[in-house]
Amino acid sequence: MITMATAAQPPFTFSLHNVTISVSDLDASIQWWNRVFGLTLLAKSRFDAIGADVAFLEGPGFRLELLQPADAVRIPELTAEPPAHIRPIGNKALVFRVEDLAGVTRTFHDLGVTTVWEQMDLGDGSISTAIRDNDGNFINVFQQGASPVG
Repeated sequence: MITMATAAQPPFTFSLHNVTISVSDLDASIQWWNRVFGLTLLAKSRFDAIGADVAFLEGPGFRLELLQPADAVRIPELTAEPPAHIRPIGNKALVFRVEDLAGVTRTFHDLGVTTVWEQMDLGDGSISTAIRDNDGNFINVFQQGASPVG
């Protein structure tokens, strides 16, 4: 692993505004994210410039933007089963850290959430449960272990 002693200073100030996921059914996805992660709806509208309906949801310390394009297409390689899911270049997963992965995994079962793996040892003392949202998008939930980036 490469570590940097000092961080480079960017030539501008920035912060993360939101993460965006394309979905096939905006209302179903809003309900799924509310039911499974407790995200609340901030706003719902239409982006005519890109031909999509949009919803902004809020969670603890972040916002999730859901886009439903009128001409959406599914690319099977983007939702392939691990480890093939990492082969296509691009975004791979939304990752959350929790304190009690066993409890969260039980909650996923109780809610009928599709799991990819459960409480997998990641090799650094961390453990992970991977799930899919209602559109098959990959979400990784892990409990911190000895990983150098926590």
